[in-house]
Amino acid sequence: MNFMKSLVALISLSLLFFVPSGATNRTETNLNLTELSVYFKTGSSKDLARYFDHAINLNINGQQGDYSKNQAEFILKDFFIKYPPDDFKVLHQGENRGPTMFFVGSYMTDSNQFRILIKGTNKGDLIKIFSLEIIKIRI
Repeated sequence: MNFMKSLVALISLSLLFFVPSGATNRTETNLNLTELSVYFKTGSSKDLARYFDHAINLNINGQQGDYSKNQAEFILKDFFIKYPPDDFKVLHQGENRGPTMFFVGSYMTDSNQFRILIKGTNKGDLIKIFSLEIIKIRI
């Protein structure tokens, strides 16, 4: 129940800052989102890193910092080794008037669940992720 309250609060706050716009090509965004979902489901840090901007703010369970694309890939690889994926689902997505967009997801392992918040910009035909949060949820 606390998870749902937290999720609703997160989405509500996010919507205050992000107003939907037609500025992004939804087909490209949906294709990128489908690929990102597959990479989370398979625990592929290498494939996810293809979407990272040259620098990324990474927060994994409160361990936060700004990292290069390569550093973030290795940190994410360690996360996937420690918490192998069982499933990943996109719970919500949105965008603002500019090229900024966000996705909220749920990453599940055999005994843990994590809330994923991805923030990125649409650069050409790719999403470039500039922020990734992975926060363990108490179940």
